[in-house]
Amino acid sequence: MAMTLVLMLSLLIPAAAIWAAEPVPQKAPELLEPAELPPVVDGHGTGFIPPRMDLSHLGGQMLPEKFMVQQSLPPSWDWRTSGKVTPVRDQGACGACYAFASIANIESKMLIDNAGTYNFSENNAKECNWEEINNYVPNVWGSCSGGNNYMMATLFSQKGTVLESCDPYVANDTACNSTCTYQKTLLDWCVISGDVVPNTNVLKTYIQSTAGPVYTTLCTAAIPNFGTYDGSYNIGYYGASAPNDHAVLIVGWDDNLPYTIPSPGSGCWIVKNSWGTGWGNQGYFTIAYGSAEIGKYSSYMHLWQDYDSNGGIMYYDDAGWNTEWGYNSTTAWGLCKFIPSTNTTVTNVEFWTTDATTDVDAYIYDDFNVTTTALSKLLWSSLDHSFSEAGYHSVQLSSPLTVTTGDDVIAVVKFTNSGYNRPIAADSRGPNVTQKTYMSPSGADGTWLDMGNNSQDDVAIRLRTSNYPAVSFSLDSYSDAEHNTACGNFTDYGTQHTAYMYGTNLVPNHSYRVAYYDGNDSKVATEDASSDGNGNLSSSHMFAEGTDASGTWHVTVCETAYSPGSTYSSSWPYILVEDSFQVADSAIPEFSTVMAGIGVAGLCFGIYYWMRRKAAWVSG
Repeated sequence: MAMTLVLMLSLLIPAAAIWAAEPVPQKAPELLEPAELPPVVDGHGTGFIPPRMDLSHLGGQMLPEKFMVQQSLPPSWDWRTSGKVTPVRDQGACGACYAFASIANIESKMLIDNAGTYNFSENNAKECNWEEINNYVPNVWGSCSGGNNYMMATLFSQKGTVLESCDPYVANDTACNSTCTYQKTLLDWCVISGDVVPNTNVLKTYIQSTAGPVYTTLCTAAIPNFGTYDGSYNIGYYGASAPNDHAVLIVGWDDNLPYTIPSPGSGCWIVKNSWGTGWGNQGYFTIAYGSAEIGKYSSYMHLWQDYDSNGGIMYYDDAGWNTEWGYNSTTAWGLCKFIPSTNTTVTNVEFWTTDATTDVDAYIYDDFNVTTTALSKLLWSSLDHSFSEAGYHSVQLSSPLTVTTGDDVIAVVKFTNSGYNRPIAADSRGPNVTQKTYMSPSGADGTWLDMGNNSQDDVAIRLRTSNYPAVSFSLDSYSDAEHNTACGNFTDYGTQHTAYMYGTNLVPNHSYRVAYYDGNDSKVATEDASSDGNGNLSSSHMFAEGTDASGTWHVTVCETAYSPGSTYSSSWPYILVEDSFQVADSAIPEFSTVMAGIGVAGLCFGIYYWMRRKAAWVSG
């Protein structure tokens, strides 16, 4: 018996050592799909369906550090008094409250940011989200069957909002109108709480100082006669009797508002509903703090941009964040390998975080070997970010990074959560890909796990892109002794001459690498030059008769992250644009194609030029 035990231990120890060296990825438990549709309350639709992730770790009980210098809260606050809330709308009997509350939050954010008054389309939001378009769990998710703020954040970050005038509201299931012009795109969305009622003062602080009016949810079944509420009283404190089923917008509070039923007390939220102005107090209700579990699943849009019709976004998380992975540690690494379909520039690395984070490091690499799972050629990095809330976040590149058609670009993010041990947000609903998204416990070469092959989930990291106006380049040249003088008129036939390159419409205040190749295709000079505030770039190279080879010279321009080869090649994918000019020992050039002439020992040579550009990517 003792010998058998020793043998078993000897077999187990190496296995344990291997397991310790290579942590096993673990997926967070997922909640069950809803068994029935959200209720209709006295003819009024509800529509909130909780996300499938267990978000109980997002309690909203403590103020983030960024609020530690916050002044004391006033006894009352109401964003309506400053005109930062748009009119009440009516969802009818359709279960689309999730779209109405999300749109109301964004419209208020526009007003708070002094970006103007907008009436965005709830119809587009309810019909064009991924779940509805792809009939995910038929007749349960999307349109009038219900949804949540996570679905809306996915839609608004991938595409954006559209105007009500283009896609008017219809209180039933209709087709997605994909022809409307997008207006605003979400860049940062913050989760205050999951399936937990947050601390009242924490929620107040968000509403007053950062978020403005906040998207939240409540349980309608807990409130007697809620469907016929007339606004003549403040709703008292009721415990929940069922899961939260309705999304609304908290616009303020009043600590002195009294309530008597079911027991006396004071202190109420001021809430905008989406059941029309004939319901409640002109569409609003006041309810005791925490009553009917109000406050669960609170969130808000933090950052946004005007929709970029010349931009795009690369991602594999079609349905956004709906599951989570990790290594039973607060730290894990995610990777997405993208292959651009056209030339463009990366402006932002974007991702979901499953918790408040203490450290987020973002990287972009040029190469990833899927066989050895090794990264190489770091192009950009931005370290030591932290986010006070879970949600959707964006890290902007200090200077846009050019990527080219068919040349893969790899986004890598290290996540360190404050407490939750599943740091990798992923998509388990959309179609999965293989050899494209990976996770790792350390980010080290050889440790990356292909999520598509091993779990059928996709890591939720993205690259936002934008195309700038077409770059224009030209070449000019002159003798150092006789600047800008036509060929044949030089009075000093010195041997030193300079070629000048000019570019316009580049990224402003951005560094580029310019390489010069002589007639033998050998690199003779490399210069790093920066564009000015208007996107203009200039570079020059001095060459000499009898020293530098005649023939076709090439000038290439690329990002400073790349090192041009010692021998010219037109097939390099990282070249943004190139020109060439002809250096000859005789013959007067045709001036219809000559930028300038240079005299060399009584002879002439011209500078001819042409441009090689690649197509621009225009994508929503």
